[in-house]
Amino acid sequence: MAPHQRRQIHIETDLDKYLKDALDDGKQVILTGNPGDGKTQHILMRQDEYPPDEYYYLLDASEYADYGELLSEWNEKFQNDVPGVLAINDGPLYEMATSFSDKYPFLQSVQSQLQNQIVYDDNEAEETDFDEIIVIDLNNRDILTHRIITRAIDNFAGEFALEGHDHSGTCHIQHNAKKLQEERIKENLVDFLTQLGNYERHVTVRDLLNYLCYIITAGLKDCQTNFGPELKYYNLAFEGNGAVFDLARRRFQSPDLVHPFVDSRLWAISEQEAEFADRDEASEVVEPHFNQKKRQFLFEDEMLDIGYESRSLFQSLQYDFINHRNGMFQEGSKEQLVKLLNGYFLPNTSKRSELQLWLSHRYRSRSSLALVSRTSVPKSQFKIQRPRLHPAIRDAIGYTPNHTALTYTNRESKIRLSITRSLYRALGALDADIPYTLRNRDVEQQILEFMEEIEYHETHSEETGTVAVKDTETGRVEEVDINNDIYRR
Repeated sequence: MAPHQRRQIHIETDLDKYLKDALDDGKQVILTGNPGDGKTQHILMRQDEYPPDEYYYLLDASEYADYGELLSEWNEKFQNDVPGVLAINDGPLYEMATSFSDKYPFLQSVQSQLQNQIVYDDNEAEETDFDEIIVIDLNNRDILTHRIITRAIDNFAGEFALEGHDHSGTCHIQHNAKKLQEERIKENLVDFLTQLGNYERHVTVRDLLNYLCYIITAGLKDCQTNFGPELKYYNLAFEGNGAVFDLARRRFQSPDLVHPFVDSRLWAISEQEAEFADRDEASEVVEPHFNQKKRQFLFEDEMLDIGYESRSLFQSLQYDFINHRNGMFQEGSKEQLVKLLNGYFLPNTSKRSELQLWLSHRYRSRSSLALVSRTSVPKSQFKIQRPRLHPAIRDAIGYTPNHTALTYTNRESKIRLSITRSLYRALGALDADIPYTLRNRDVEQQILEFMEEIEYHETHSEETGTVAVKDTETGRVEEVDINNDIYRR
């Protein structure tokens, strides 16, 4: 890619300023993550202002025959206080930091930073040295944000609309690029893609750029001046390959996008355009037209003018979890979580003031057909924590957590249950009529491991108390009173 093309597609973010400030301060920055996260792009964009003969740049760690050669060179630059930016994927960086830190002490700081990219409490973050080396894991960066998507569309649409067209008429590339420059269409596309960021899947810069490139060009080098709906951006937006396309198709097929008024109006338009007759099969004749109209409506609602805004459909993506994650109702969220966890083992319970702990020596084992509970922990010993970037890198990249943590706190330790969207949804959708043995094994294991760790730290009498025993096959619960080692039902 030519330098001017690289500049054209570059999406400027807070990371650009952060890298500039770090280089000015004489620091080395390691950009880690997955292929496609934009590590090399950021290095190449720095080299005009910070020339390679004065700064240390590592574009691709895989070019080295072994880690020893790379680390020897890196150590020399570090010892000589040469600032720079290094691009190293997370796997190799972790292996270097864990295997060679004795020989190269600066890797101890790298290892510590890798382990502390995300913190739950600034006061609890381990002391980590960011004075000379800074590690930024781009796996944590939000790509599907309003700001990044808007800038990417502006860059791509402007380039494709203006360059490389020596034909008469309007080709499919010009048509799509100009459409994406229309304010309402761009706003709708940005809203749609931003909603995809709420799904639990990592999206890279390369994924986003590939998506935008495809919905403009259809992957064709040659301009098509005689084209139909199949080459228009609103159909291409769901037809390509890659992470963003997968999420777009998932969203399009979601029940959340089903709307009686919208769908009935679009179906009527589709019937008219398809010249539908009663003898025809609707699924064969009308449905393809309807799908195209629904796709078009998502972005061109004003043009279709059916009396409804498409952005209203975008706002229905599991807001229960999003409100929980964003801390809309702090105390209520904690009580609701306690109730949901209690309800996993005791369906229809309304208990939310304390969490009842259940134990099983083997998760879903045929030899362990019972769960035992002897301890309840008041809700005051729990708190909901929301992960954040470490303060030292908080200004570098945007980060939206994909989970919260229900944290048990005592003097000795903090035990956390990660509340992801999938776990929250599984607990919230739990049907009391589903037999216990048919419930999700992964969900059960997460909960039981969390409870087992808490049980270890709780104190209780071995001679007196009440023990609940649950038969996992029948769901029946029996309580046994213990008094001086005498058991009574």
